[in-house]
Amino acid sequence: MKITGYFLSSNRLTLNMALSSLFSLTFLLSFNLFAEGITLNDAEQMAVKSDPAQQIYQSQQSSLIAQGIAGSTLADPMIKLGMANVPTDSFELDQDPMTQLTVGLSQQFSRGSQRELTQKGFNQRSDITVYQGLDRQLNVKKVVRELWFKILFIDKSLQIVKENKKLFAGFYRDLQAKFSLGLTDNEDLIFAEIEISKFDEKLAALSQRSLNYRSLLSEHIGQYAYQQLPSEIPQWSETVSYVNVLNATNNEHYALLSKHPKAKMLAQTVLVADNGIELAEQGYNPSFKVEVGYGHRLSETAMGEPRSDLLSAFVSMDIPLFTDKRQDQKLISAQHIKGQKQAEHRLLLRQLNALLNSEISNYQQLQERITRYQESLLKQAKLHTKLLEQSYQSNTRPFKEVIDAYIHEQNLTLEYQQLYFDGLKSLSNIRYFQAL
Repeated sequence: MKITGYFLSSNRLTLNMALSSLFSLTFLLSFNLFAEGITLNDAEQMAVKSDPAQQIYQSQQSSLIAQGIAGSTLADPMIKLGMANVPTDSFELDQDPMTQLTVGLSQQFSRGSQRELTQKGFNQRSDITVYQGLDRQLNVKKVVRELWFKILFIDKSLQIVKENKKLFAGFYRDLQAKFSLGLTDNEDLIFAEIEISKFDEKLAALSQRSLNYRSLLSEHIGQYAYQQLPSEIPQWSETVSYVNVLNATNNEHYALLSKHPKAKMLAQTVLVADNGIELAEQGYNPSFKVEVGYGHRLSETAMGEPRSDLLSAFVSMDIPLFTDKRQDQKLISAQHIKGQKQAEHRLLLRQLNALLNSEISNYQQLQERITRYQESLLKQAKLHTKLLEQSYQSNTRPFKEVIDAYIHEQNLTLEYQQLYFDGLKSLSNIRYFQAL
């Protein structure tokens, strides 16, 4: 018993140690994953999978499918119990030969194919929620991309401003040395201190914006939004190729846009309206009701023999003869609803086409401006700063002009970075229209 107890304790200890080691390993792996960061594509997938709105659309779809099944089922049969032909002078059940205890069963049948079309309509409406969910996924991806690029722009801006602050700090130390030797005025030293303080304010403002954007991004990817984002930029070759192959006169994208979930959603509403027309046409068909009854008689014949029971059966049918106020109007209404949905579909395609054209034009203009900065503005600003710095070293230019030149070069660099990331956000918007 002692040996057995020892082995049990030893096994339990070993198991605890194994679980502890496994927990530590899992923690380290999760920590490393958090430290290494996630890619933009990972963030998009994480945001889509954790989006609560998807559960809303899935529940709506399941609800509509269930309603379709219920709508396609025959009405519950009716059972009837009672007494017939009871004499009112005595209320005796065996006095009159026509008195009987009755039990009956009736079943109502729908008009034409009404039940099948009802289920079909609910199933078509459930498909609309699928396209709503897909469009929601595209919007979530677009939001994540936009916030991601805003954060990367701020990270790049922080890097540029920090490098310039470091450069200005070197200038400030040189000024202090010159001031101690009486080679420069106190005015330049104070001016340099003000500019360095401006750098601190710029860094604080950028950090504040970064925290705001990360807080918004955390709605979609949680705590991953607060880590260092990888600087890799997606290529999106299929989107760039689509933009580059367009001619100046090619401004119609209906073949592409017709595949978009939002367009498919409205196209589906047209099918629902078609089904509504078929459903309205069923109103011209009669509906049927079948009834079966059984009557048990308690009275006896003059010979003292029990009377035979009675069986009855009926088929009831309504005949839609006066259709101008009901069936005709329902059909007219259904036809107008279809026309409305068709117009909404065409209108949406025109709106999406215009928005896509606007976004493509915006992207192309941004690329032209980026090229201008790369080939001209940034090079000229850098050259101008270098010449002024050389002149300052030769005591032919005041210190303030050198500082102004560096600030101007920094502003142009930040403007260039803003254009670059605006171009990425514009590509992201185009990908939304591509349903990517």
